[in-house]
Amino acid sequence: MPSDALHYSFIADELNEKLCDGRIEKISMPEKDEIVLGIRSRGTNYSLLISASPMASRCHLTKHRKENPASAPSFLMHLRKHIGGAKIISVKNPSCERIICIKLLTRNEMSDEVCKTLIAEIMGKYSNIILVDSNGIISDSIRKVGIDTSSKRQVLPGLKYESAPAQDKLSPLNTESAKLTLASFPGGDIGAYIISKFKGLAPSSANEAAYRALRMIDCPTLTNTQCAKVAEELVALYNLKTARPCLNERDFYIRPYSLYGTDYKFCQSLNEAMDEYFFDRDRALRFNERSKHLQSLLKNAIARTQKKLSGFIQKEESCKGLEADKICGELLLANLYRIKTGMTSVTLENWYNENAPVTVTLDPQKSPQSNAQIYFKNYSKKKKTLEQLKTLIKKTQDELDYYDTVLLSFSLCTENSEIDELAAELEQIGLIKNKQSKNRTRKNIAKTSAPLSTVVEGYTVKIGKNNIQNDMLTKGAKNNDVWLHTKNIHGSHVIISAENSKVPESVILEAARLAARYSKAAQSQNVPVDYTLVKYVNKPSGAPLGKVIYTHQSTVYVDPANNL
Repeated sequence: MPSDALHYSFIADELNEKLCDGRIEKISMPEKDEIVLGIRSRGTNYSLLISASPMASRCHLTKHRKENPASAPSFLMHLRKHIGGAKIISVKNPSCERIICIKLLTRNEMSDEVCKTLIAEIMGKYSNIILVDSNGIISDSIRKVGIDTSSKRQVLPGLKYESAPAQDKLSPLNTESAKLTLASFPGGDIGAYIISKFKGLAPSSANEAAYRALRMIDCPTLTNTQCAKVAEELVALYNLKTARPCLNERDFYIRPYSLYGTDYKFCQSLNEAMDEYFFDRDRALRFNERSKHLQSLLKNAIARTQKKLSGFIQKEESCKGLEADKICGELLLANLYRIKTGMTSVTLENWYNENAPVTVTLDPQKSPQSNAQIYFKNYSKKKKTLEQLKTLIKKTQDELDYYDTVLLSFSLCTENSEIDELAAELEQIGLIKNKQSKNRTRKNIAKTSAPLSTVVEGYTVKIGKNNIQNDMLTKGAKNNDVWLHTKNIHGSHVIISAENSKVPESVILEAARLAARYSKAAQSQNVPVDYTLVKYVNKPSGAPLGKVIYTHQSTVYVDPANNL
């Protein structure tokens, strides 16, 4: 993407024009790597978003709002203390660097005016937000970089702020040096050559300069005239007069780039273009990141539980010879007169198997009666173990079954509120520790997201997308509403609101198709779906979320619906 120094030079100009002489009235931190400054400037309120996210680092004005965490992180408290109410003196971009420097005038504890600088380093995985005092000393940063992380540059409170190590590249704004450098072009991809020699340009910007100059981005050599044209186009990229901020599905741009089509949406400013481009993208990235993290916790729990179940089953197999121990004990008691202390084994007739001979191993240090008691004890121990294992295996299988329903819910999630519900569910079953979910308030956990809803022939059909929604739907339904669920297959609870009338068979079939669509059998055919009245659906006491039992059901076989 062209979040390069070129674009941030324009961003800085726009920010300086709008925010200069404004005051920071509010500071929030909606994400662990992102801050938002509420600024009042010349009678207008602005929100400046600065993100150090590795996947979407950026700095721009935004019109979108995010919910803040319940507790304020330490960096946020530090900013509120040191630059809350500060006046913005200037917003600048160091030449050919992906850095925004916001110079601020504020007051210290003694009420003396002091200057501070908030520095946004937009550098991908190395991005950071740093507050520096008037002496160039780091006050604090959103991401600490110690000697164990980087031997070249540390970012820690109390250290002198140093810019990121300079690249051994030229500025594209120096036309003469650019011509000389381009004269050494060996042939091939001009854009790649420009990136290797000049700093501050993304591949798309470098390719655009080459294409505007030569109408191609690949050639064997460059003539002096061509070198001059490319050098001129590199400088022209920074021409504010030709700026026409825009975006498309691919990216955002300071002006339409010839190489990337003609279907552009134009904006009033580059800040506006960035805000629109990043809003959906960043939300999707964070949604996927959080979903992936929670799924990883759940999958690890499933793996542990499967391993535990495997151990129980192996133990069960080892105990299945208990009847043989009982028989050996009985045979020894019946043949005590034939056994002497010191014998290591004895062959006896097994009357349980047509008197077939069986060899019984003995402990030579024990009496015949003691050897018989050993076999009876082993029998009793294995019998008791098998009874316990039966309960443990059933409990573990139910646990795996429940985990599968939660894992299915992740594939149906589309909103952050639904991820919150799944996080709350994982916390409830102990897969997330309280400290990992402390940023979610009780209010957020208690608030249930809306299930899917559609209308079929005038009847409202609702589909739960997770266990919390499933419980809510079933609990809130009326006795004569119709409840549907895939038979012996993990899936969503589906409710047809009967509205005191008999639900037509055609509506039940369509709702059954939806139940199959939102189940683990979504890719199958001829899926069995049970349906019954809600009054015949009950939740056992102590049952996990989404678990119910039902009676008086009928079953239909359907192919899953293609969509809602």
